[in-house]
Amino acid sequence: MPADTAATAATLGGLEARLKECAGGADTSVVKRHTAILHLDADVEKLENDPQLAPADQQRVAGLRRGVDQQKAAVEARARQLDRYLAKDGGPYTMMVENGLLWTDQYWPNAFAKMRERLNPSWWGEAAGQAYFEKMSRQNVAGMRQDTSKVQGDWKQRMRDGLQDQLRRSVLRHYTTLRRAELMLTGGMKTKADLEHSEFDYDHNTSAFDEHGLSNSGFLFFFIEDPAAPFRDTRFKKEADGTEGTPARITLGIQESGLLSKGWVMLSDFAQREYPTIMADENDPAQTDSFLPTREDERRHPEYQLLVRRFTPGRETLTEADVDTFMELSERDSTRGQAFSVVRPMVRNDASNAMTYGAGPQQQNYPEPLVRNILTGKDIIPGLAERAVLEVSRFEQTTPQLADRLKAMSPQALMKFLLKDLLRPQAMLPRQLEIKRSDIERR
Repeated sequence: MPADTAATAATLGGLEARLKECAGGADTSVVKRHTAILHLDADVEKLENDPQLAPADQQRVAGLRRGVDQQKAAVEARARQLDRYLAKDGGPYTMMVENGLLWTDQYWPNAFAKMRERLNPSWWGEAAGQAYFEKMSRQNVAGMRQDTSKVQGDWKQRMRDGLQDQLRRSVLRHYTTLRRAELMLTGGMKTKADLEHSEFDYDHNTSAFDEHGLSNSGFLFFFIEDPAAPFRDTRFKKEADGTEGTPARITLGIQESGLLSKGWVMLSDFAQREYPTIMADENDPAQTDSFLPTREDERRHPEYQLLVRRFTPGRETLTEADVDTFMELSERDSTRGQAFSVVRPMVRNDASNAMTYGAGPQQQNYPEPLVRNILTGKDIIPGLAERAVLEVSRFEQTTPQLADRLKAMSPQALMKFLLKDLLRPQAMLPRQLEIKRSDIERR
């Protein structure tokens, strides 16, 4: 092969590799993808203007041109899409209902399209996504209130009032490293979608499930905590290279944060539905230990063997059509296929998911559908308090000693129990957020 022909083949091979890299750059910023495709466009144009190219090479260049034009269009479309999603606080909700596998799953009765058809055909445009989540939140609160309306005793209102007052004094906390927190002082806290939209290079820890299953990358993630809560040990304490960073956290008052007007909460991570399992001392059932099912080895009291509460997922079988869909998605995008492998079983099992209380003859099971996991804006504080009342009313039937203990707790102690032992709520704020140095605390 002549040297110039070999050189041309090598050049074409390099360009084709670069095109493949651009096509697979969904986890790369729009700015970086656009820069790469423009450089590739210029290099392909040089070959298009080379009169010495052999016919076979001309065909390869034509294929490159088609690929480059497709990628340019895809990057520009993604930029316009992110412009729209990030322009207003409601945009990240629209992002979820347009892209999230859960919110669009055809087999879920509460999917966006099904609820729009059934309840409000006027759900169109930028406000539709937020209206959809607010509707599910109202359904959640209404369902809890219907259940607790049957409960006797004046303790219910005392508990609601005390918890709501205490929750208004709670804080949102974002755990990270000191280096990352200090970088946010100049650029602000940015969602993964904001980073993709405006940064050239960026690090993130958004999972495939968050990106594709929920499509909630337009939100900032926080824990809800008591102001005096100690540092928690989270996976977010590592730097991008995997090394240990100096642990830090960003703290915002819940009322000042904007959560109660524009944010939302999932009571337990949708990715695993990890409601804490609660076990009690058989000799003193008022004494309990809680743990996440995936972290049972971290139990403080493995000797506690009396079941108080456990989330029991359904066991529905996936269909051949589900498997076919998974294979099709995985061939196009492995991370989207990975998210689907979590979402579809959640949807198939939704009608049979249950929260199990007690053991033996006293055992009781209650439905725990996906919609019970969502609270938005103004529903967050009353909804969290109502969930606590609901849980205590169920403990009355199966573990009355624990119910009595919780009724006697101070609002602050009960809030801590709610946020650690009953639920693991994750709070989400849309779009970017300015922070001050006084918001940052290092361990």
